[in-house]
Amino acid sequence: MTTENDLTIQRVIKAPPTTVWQAWKDPSHFVKWWAPAPVKTVSNKHDMFTGGGFDTTMHLPDGTVMEGGEGCFLEVVEYERIVFTDALRGGWRPNETAFFTAIITLKEHPDGTLYTATALHKNDADRQQHEEMGFLNGWGTALDQLSSLVETL
Repeated sequence: MTTENDLTIQRVIKAPPTTVWQAWKDPSHFVKWWAPAPVKTVSNKHDMFTGGGFDTTMHLPDGTVMEGGEGCFLEVVEYERIVFTDALRGGWRPNETAFFTAIITLKEHPDGTLYTATALHKNDADRQQHEEMGFLNGWGTALDQLSSLVETL
């Protein structure tokens, strides 16, 4: 179920859900696809279980370091669904600000995995900001990188 405040991207990945899951679960794989290249992602924490925290730092080519990618996994259903938010950090502790919650679904498909990512926003202004930040291009590029990675696993 989507609303006017959601942004969604969907692709078929040519690998089974179990392999796509590994690219999410294993931090050494996760950092290879999470941010569009040439941005480098560092995983500071990746406790992929319900209530577990994650924290990333991104290093941009111009030397900018983006910290504060801290959030919480709200729901983790092995090989099927990942829900996370930046409203909380691990252990259900509140963050200072909240921008979005994401729902990732993995469904078996004749060609591999139907991957759907939906970003939920509290209002139209946040949705519009995320869209203007390049949601479709950025998340699309990350999804292309994920696809390339899992096809080699």
